[in-house]
Amino acid sequence: MKTTACPLDCYDACAVVVDPESLKMAGVPNHPFTQGTLCPHLNRHIREAERIRSPRIDGREVTMEEALEAVAEAIEAAGEDFLLYRGSGNVGYMQRITEAFVAARGGWTTDGSLCDGAGQAGVEEGRGISLALPPESIAEADAVIVWGRNVSVTNSHMMKLLEGKTLIVVDPVRTKIAKMADLHMQIRPRSDFQLAVLLARFMYMEEMADETFLEEKCEDAEDYYHFLRSFRVVEALETCDITLDDLGDMLYQMLHKKCVFLVGTGVQKNSIGDQVLHAIDGLAAVMGFFGKPGCGVSFLADSMAGFEDPIPMSPKRVAKPVAPFGRFKTVLVQGANPLAQMPGLAKVEEEMEKVENLIYFGLYENETSRKARIVLPAKDFLEKEDLRLSYGHPWVQPMPKIKEAEFGIGEYELTKFLFERFGYDGLKEERAYIDAMLDQCKKDGEWYRSPAYEKHPYEEGFETDSGNFEFLEEFEDDYEEEEGLWLVTPKSPRSLNSQFVRESHVRLHPRHGFSDGERVRIVSEHGEVELPVETTEDLREDCVLVYAGTPGVNYLTPPMKSLFGKSACYQEVKVTLEKIS
Repeated sequence: MKTTACPLDCYDACAVVVDPESLKMAGVPNHPFTQGTLCPHLNRHIREAERIRSPRIDGREVTMEEALEAVAEAIEAAGEDFLLYRGSGNVGYMQRITEAFVAARGGWTTDGSLCDGAGQAGVEEGRGISLALPPESIAEADAVIVWGRNVSVTNSHMMKLLEGKTLIVVDPVRTKIAKMADLHMQIRPRSDFQLAVLLARFMYMEEMADETFLEEKCEDAEDYYHFLRSFRVVEALETCDITLDDLGDMLYQMLHKKCVFLVGTGVQKNSIGDQVLHAIDGLAAVMGFFGKPGCGVSFLADSMAGFEDPIPMSPKRVAKPVAPFGRFKTVLVQGANPLAQMPGLAKVEEEMEKVENLIYFGLYENETSRKARIVLPAKDFLEKEDLRLSYGHPWVQPMPKIKEAEFGIGEYELTKFLFERFGYDGLKEERAYIDAMLDQCKKDGEWYRSPAYEKHPYEEGFETDSGNFEFLEEFEDDYEEEEGLWLVTPKSPRSLNSQFVRESHVRLHPRHGFSDGERVRIVSEHGEVELPVETTEDLREDCVLVYAGTPGVNYLTPPMKSLFGKSACYQEVKVTLEKIS
């Protein structure tokens, strides 16, 4: 039996034990967080997904040698007009090794995120660095506020830590975990900022603020109270679509309790996402909830925090959510599916048409692989060496090679071929990169911890210029709300974006008058898509829910990036519904 880790894009980063003969997988019982259980993606979906087995050029199956030479020629012909667009279909550390070639070549890669970039920017504005909130600290909480995060779907191993605690859920959808909650605040989409500033203001008003923490650990706390008072209470309540009693209920549930906020990407899928996270962090700071047992804010931590990265990165970057593919003669897409997952899909398709050499490097067929001129099948996580960091907990896990590959190529092998083909120096042996990372970790028995691990993050201060928490000083929002219904695009229980079992329906409240199975046309200013209906009373009436990864959903989303953090704005859009005769 060999121990490895799940490579999928998930908070939990499950520890996995594999039988090298049967390849049967199970959870590692003594892992400090995942403790012997695996999610359905690893248990079932990853086995059922059909992999690409043969390289292709212009639709014709070829040998790997022919395909690699075609890749090299395409990159050579592009000169500096070469872009690596790397996704998170596999989030193992060694997936980034291809960027070493881009740096040597003088090519381009991407900056920002389709997922969490705005929120990360907001966290860094206040704290300086985004550290993981350890599970043991969460276990000590009296109350947990799950804010824009469907823990039962995206972070299932967290569920056991919520038992016996006061549970508050803030979400426009009545999710499974919302139905379990002591209080569900079913606020209007894009009103999370207003709720955070209302709560912080009332903490001051009701003398619930931690004056000692504000004085000792925060910068310009008095100015922040004046900033909070600039938002009119009645107007903010109307924006959130809640009452003063609702706000009082939430304050009461948090009163005299150690609180942890589990914040998801749902709150920041818009242009002001950085300010939303900064305001939620500001609420926690007003309450004194940093650096103490059972307290803190958990977002997607910076998994590279505390590490010195041995892999060189290219300084030449374009914003990922609005990558201008048409500027580049050759584009290498690695572990991604931009022709399904990028916002403003009509514009993406238009840009991709201008690319002379589109290369797809990945495991599964998708919209991008079918469009690519050159297709390289990748090895899966059992067929190569890697290392798994986590943005949900502090544990770092080696991923040894467990079986020989019958087909495909690994990221390091591709990079090594390109270094040799172009005559570049500087690429180390694969094991050297992995060992360089592990050598920076803290060993705890048989497990490795991130060098940034702190039992109570920020107990010794923040990584800002002042060393204190720095509050938001101004609010900037130029979004002009239009008529229509809010588009909500959460993660599906059955897929990871466009991997595995993709959804195919739109969820609507029954009061819109559509029947289950009836097809409806969903229209935004950016495009339209037709989908069959599933009705649900778990959704607000002013919302339309289409799961991320549903084919065609990104014809509806805007081709734009957030004000800060270079993040996609999937939920900065309203839609209308049309019956299909």
